[in-house]
Amino acid sequence: MRTSWTREMILRHILQREAEGQPLTTGGEGVDHNLYCASRRIFGSWRNAIIAAGIPPERVLTWERWSPAKILSKIRLISRRRRPLTSDEIERRYHNLVSAARRHFGSWSKAVVAAGVDPAKLQRVVPWSRERVIEAILTRTLRSEPLVARLIEPRSLVDAGQRFFGSWRAAVSAAGVDPRATELQPRRIKRPARVTARAAIPKRPRRPPLVWTDERILQAIVDRVREGKRINSWAVSRDHASLYRTARRHYGTWDAAIRAAGFDPMEHRRDRFRGPNAGTPEARKSQRNDAVRPEARE
Repeated sequence: MRTSWTREMILRHILQREAEGQPLTTGGEGVDHNLYCASRRIFGSWRNAIIAAGIPPERVLTWERWSPAKILSKIRLISRRRRPLTSDEIERRYHNLVSAARRHFGSWSKAVVAAGVDPAKLQRVVPWSRERVIEAILTRTLRSEPLVARLIEPRSLVDAGQRFFGSWRAAVSAAGVDPRATELQPRRIKRPARVTARAAIPKRPRRPPLVWTDERILQAIVDRVREGKRINSWAVSRDHASLYRTARRHYGTWDAAIRAAGFDPMEHRRDRFRGPNAGTPEARKSQRNDAVRPEARE
């Protein structure tokens, strides 16, 4: 069942937790989320609800322990110790200092400025300048480190060189280094001696592709007949597929190509079945099927 929070209920829960020694902070083992939201809705903030209950906020709210003067003093102390002033670093070392600074000054950066500390110290990495870019290039040259853009770490050095000098090559040239150092040298592939000797052997010239003409198609058919080879569609498609496909493309069907060569297609269809089994019912049946099959495929 949803609790209908009233002003009196909120104050009673706060005083009860304070009397029992329970934490009045939010999150973790702190107050219930519903109580916190109701307090903000009715009193404007959780801090105002604590004050309305008659409890000093600095006693129960950890961030209230940091007054503005104490925050600025701590920032100056950290700055003199040359500690990094990034918010993550401070949050890890000093816990609620960052959140207290944000409540009092609006942001951690504004608190640092109010303390009179250089805002550049907020950055973990020192910003690049023209002088630092040239110094980094010369340092890499003295250490014989590559100056090829894609091999350089950190990448921010290349980006800064391009921003200040227009290009990475121009940045290297401004440092007094040969700009050719920015070019990636091709890798030399060492080949075995036997591979080199084999390469010296002249290659055989490739045969030009055979161009089929009507004369060549008809001559190929005649040559098969002279050599005693069968010229029915089944035999030619198996033995000489290119001849079979080209003849059909030129003449429409294989039978038409045989007629153009001066032969009777029916005789050469029967030629397929000449043999010891010729004339049997099985051979005649197969012969009839073969007479229909090529036309069906065509």
